[in-house]
Amino acid sequence: MTTRPDLSQLPPGLGTRPVDLRRGLPIPAVNVHPGGEVDFVTINGPAALQLAGTGRCSLCGQRMTGTATFLGGPKCAEFGFYSDPPMHEECAEWALKLCPHIARPHARRASERRVAHDAVRAVGFSEEKPSEWVLVVSDSYGSMLVPAEGGGVVPIFTVGEVIRTRRFGYQEGVLAEIAEE
Repeated sequence: MTTRPDLSQLPPGLGTRPVDLRRGLPIPAVNVHPGGEVDFVTINGPAALQLAGTGRCSLCGQRMTGTATFLGGPKCAEFGFYSDPPMHEECAEWALKLCPHIARPHARRASERRVAHDAVRAVGFSEEKPSEWVLVVSDSYGSMLVPAEGGGVVPIFTVGEVIRTRRFGYQEGVLAEIAEE
């Protein structure tokens, strides 16, 4: 039996998000799809561009000031390209704790439950779960449309000047911070 996470300490923006009743988790702004359907697996591309274009966090939907944070695997950090739009650092820290795909070492992405069954990813990107997660705090960001596997385009978000990098890895089945650079 899975226990529900304690959401009483969520940052204010994330704490005001609607909660998915089945999972007991706040619903990220970027995972709400047309018609109000929620899909924790698939990013709503138009919403991602709109959130990033207006300087709002992809998780809580509130305005970002000062810095933008990105969360992904080591390859994303190395090249500075992300399929997930920017977020507040505090919201990213909570994603590390709450998102089952990230927080649990053996959890797999629930691809079969996608709302957007025709969802595509950028050419060269992978859905494989990384062995560690890298949180990158940046002074700015950009976005662009890139070719998608199977045709069409998808948004990608680019990191500006890196302020700091934090690495998280699985230690004895628990995700923990392993380095800050």
